[in-house]
Amino acid sequence: MVRGAGVLVAGAINTDLVARVHRAPEAGETVTGSDFNLFGGGKGANQALACARSGASTAMLGALGHDDFGRQRLADLHADGIDVESVRLTDGVASGVALIVVDDRGENRISYVPGATLTIAPETALAAFARCQPTIVLTTLELPLASLAALFQEARGAGARVIVNATPEPASGKSLLPLADVLIVNETEALELLGESEASDWIGVAARLRELGPDWVIITIGPDGAIANLGGPVWRVPAPPVTVVDTTGAGDSFCGAFAARLAEGGDPVDALRAGVAAGSLAATIAGAQRSMPKRADVDSMMTKIQPVTV
Repeated sequence: MVRGAGVLVAGAINTDLVARVHRAPEAGETVTGSDFNLFGGGKGANQALACARSGASTAMLGALGHDDFGRQRLADLHADGIDVESVRLTDGVASGVALIVVDDRGENRISYVPGATLTIAPETALAAFARCQPTIVLTTLELPLASLAALFQEARGAGARVIVNATPEPASGKSLLPLADVLIVNETEALELLGESEASDWIGVAARLRELGPDWVIITIGPDGAIANLGGPVWRVPAPPVTVVDTTGAGDSFCGAFAARLAEGGDPVDALRAGVAAGSLAATIAGAQRSMPKRADVDSMMTKIQPVTV
């Protein structure tokens, strides 16, 4: 990674073990499944792939165990040109895994073990930033909060822009939002941060989220695209019509493509268009990492998206 350019992504690198069954087993019961797949996962890793495939110089901050899963996930990231020098390999701790059972109704039951992801210490995060000197820091809330706080403070002091995708547990990272330049959430995450149960006015929700500290707030609203409060005009970015196959990873695709455009100095509204285009494309392919689109496909889809101020 070239110092002083690109995106440093901080988050989890996991392996997803997915079993398909007619119905989920009850306690003590065995149910024979129909299909099994193993995928690379972790929202941080997904977003790093989305950044890299959108053309950004991308580095990953995370941790893996010295095991087969860890070696394969490291190879996956490296194959997409991602700088993995700041991926910590940890002795005595397994790589992160998610055990996922999917029934015939499409309902999931997930057991997630973060494993090595939780071993990232503040000094490890600071060393990663010092080595890369990125323009953009893009993070989830998957790493320890103390490490994220140290990373955010260092980034802001150095003039880098901090983008926080407040997932998977939004409320846990609420104290970090004053250190964020950009907050990206979906509808559920937005409401959890505000302690609300429902909303019909996403423009108002975005305004209230800005009061928590970030300069910009972006709410992804599924097939309706996104609402973005950029501290002045509020933009509605409609999603283009697509045939949805699997929405897993669509939010990660949005975050990565958005961050990549900002890293190259792009206009924020064009970055929003790229994010919506990438998220829409990701929803047309099953699986998360394999659905992260390439730059040329995002560019083509962007021609179908016309943001409007509201």
